[in-house]
Amino acid sequence: MFLSQLAALHNVTTLMFGVYMSAFFLGIKQNRKNIIILTAFCAFLGILHAIGILLSGEITSFQLYPFITHLPLVLFLVLYYKYPLTASCVSVFSAYLCCQISNWVGLFVLSLTDLMECYYIARIITTTAVLFLLCRFVCRTTESVFAKNRRELFLFGALPFLYYVFDYVATKFTDLLYSGSRVATEFTGFVYCISYLLFLLVYFREYENRQKTLQYGELMEMQLHSIQNETRQMKQNQEKLVILRHDMRHHLNLILTQLKNGNTDAAISYIQDISGAYDETVITPYCKNDMLNSVISIYQMRFSDRGFSLTCSISVGKSLPGPEVSFCTILSNALENAMHALETLKTEDKWAKLIISSKDSHLLLSLENPVEEIPVFVDGIPVSGKAGHGIGIKSMVYYVEKLNGQCNFSVTGHRFVLRIII
Repeated sequence: MFLSQLAALHNVTTLMFGVYMSAFFLGIKQNRKNIIILTAFCAFLGILHAIGILLSGEITSFQLYPFITHLPLVLFLVLYYKYPLTASCVSVFSAYLCCQISNWVGLFVLSLTDLMECYYIARIITTTAVLFLLCRFVCRTTESVFAKNRRELFLFGALPFLYYVFDYVATKFTDLLYSGSRVATEFTGFVYCISYLLFLLVYFREYENRQKTLQYGELMEMQLHSIQNETRQMKQNQEKLVILRHDMRHHLNLILTQLKNGNTDAAISYIQDISGAYDETVITPYCKNDMLNSVISIYQMRFSDRGFSLTCSISVGKSLPGPEVSFCTILSNALENAMHALETLKTEDKWAKLIISSKDSHLLLSLENPVEEIPVFVDGIPVSGKAGHGIGIKSMVYYVEKLNGQCNFSVTGHRFVLRIII
């Protein structure tokens, strides 16, 4: 009588373990409402199992357990909790695999005591302890794992699924595992090998994604510093212009004094110094957008300082189709790359032509400049083998894709052409 009660209690705890873990692995909250619902569903499955025993006997009902318990559980998770079918199946298979912890502990205790009472007690205690530990420390991790796409879920669920099939084929439906067949005994190693290879594949993909994220993080940090430097320069120019305007009366008095004293050369030199200081503060109104004017003015000055020609044709409104910072970052990188390309030219004809226009909420950026060496293209994007080069291209591509735009690079007769549509 006591043995039958322990067996029944063991079956109940195992059933509740499987249902709870299948749900909690998916990320279903461990609150009072869900525990009541899951407990009620456990009672429903228990009734189905009892009906199966009455109609077909205990052995047949035990063999039909996947159809009486696991299939309804998967459907319950899909239909009631609205989880995807693949994630629900992987969760159920994973919970089933975790049941093997208490199974092994029970068999170990049985081998020591040779008492079925001890076997059931060990399994009940272990099942309860494992349930607590998994709910406390593991379910947060599995929630993010089971939220991945179907392809990755297939990889993660390979080991639980293969073990599920093997366990039923080799121990529930047949005695293949205990028959001494080498195929059955070596199957565990086969499953471990396949699962390990799949794990390496998933881990490598995650590693690549992490490295890509770190690279973009570094890229964003570099772009942020660049924008901060240009903003700081604009602010310094504005402050310098305020000072120059404030001191204009003093400058005029000094020039007048030099002229009265006959120091014409000194007066001319002083005027040229003031003119140069003003040139550094000028922001040319290319269009109605202030930030765009500032970026183009800064690079116009940098091109001029190097003796390069930058021709601009800008026809855009006050607002841009997207964040100003993103587009100005794209423009800054494009002009920076063009300037570096001109620095390597051996000819004296060093120029760049910039066209920016807007139409129907779309913006077109076109930039052309001569190049000495034809760059190497990979997937339509120019790449550089030099250390520290190519960051600007990656940044432009990243921001263009972020704005759902298109980016095209081409070279025609040693003339590099960049076209961006946003």
